Amino acid sequence: VKSDLGLEPPAFALRKELRLAQKERIGRSAASLVRDGDSIALDASTTAWQIARHLKERRELTVVTNGLFVALEFLDSPGVTVVMPGGSLRAASASLVGDQGACILERYHVQRGFFGAGGFTLEEGLTDTNQYEVELKQRMVERSKEVIAVVDSSKWGQVTFASLALVAQLDRVITDDAASDEMVTELQEHGIEVTLV
Repeated sequence: VKSDLGLEPPAFALRKELRLAQKERIGRSAASLVRDGDSIALDASTTAWQIARHLKERRELTVVTNGLFVALEFLDSPGVTVVMPGGSLRAASASLVGDQGACILERYHVQRGFFGAGGFTLEEGLTDTNQYEVELKQRMVERSKEVIAVVDSSKWGQVTFASLALVAQLDRVITDDAASDEMVTELQEHGIEVTLV
């Protein structure tokens, strides 16, 4: 279904099954960077949901997210505080988007932000399919001391509707081992740490 705001992706429930093994490995690797007492940002991507699944036992962890599935992962995690910015429900990504709640992000600083994307290139950086989702992710990127891309190799070389973070804003990329060797080398030459799982 195409709209003036970009192409809608498949529903979250369908997307979370795509490239599941790769996303699970990326999620486990990303979660290993998170320590008790940290504050982190997780977007509403299916890869961020995999990260959340590996953080349930953390203590004094604060998670800022607009993802409903991400937030629900922590219902039985007494050591995790979830902060949601509010907004309008976007069914395609099971997320809350819009300016109504995004201003709450200005109050917070997080150690690390983890961001999935619909596409990833050296020229356009991380891109995604929906204007409102992109605008919220841009704000989350700005509030993150360390910006970490969590994108499986199927997104590499793809460009979707709008950029949420340029390569110059990234500190680290976590992906699967089928990622383009040439692009990995170029990212490393830009001083970006790349983890292949």
